[in-house]
Amino acid sequence: MLTMLEVEPEVASKIQARARERGVSVDVYLRELIDQTGTEPERSNGLSSKERIRLLRKWAAGHTVRTATLSENAISRAHIYEERG
Repeated sequence: MLTMLEVEPEVASKIQARARERGVSVDVYLRELIDQTGTEPERSNGLSSKERIRLLRKWAAGHTVRTATLSENAISRAHIYEERG
């Protein structure tokens, strides 16, 4: 099915120019853009994968590693549900 979209002439020119730079048709270029958008969630928040990793490590470094650990008994299923009978 062929669908026509209305876009501003300057937008159409940019799309055509970028498709030409890549050596593909406008159809192929737009399909590639759609595929990239679907597989790169970092684009939605503006951060690259490397930047998100850096921020996560920075966040993690700001937290202490000296936390109380629970015993095996405390996290056992029997202990968690013992009040239910």
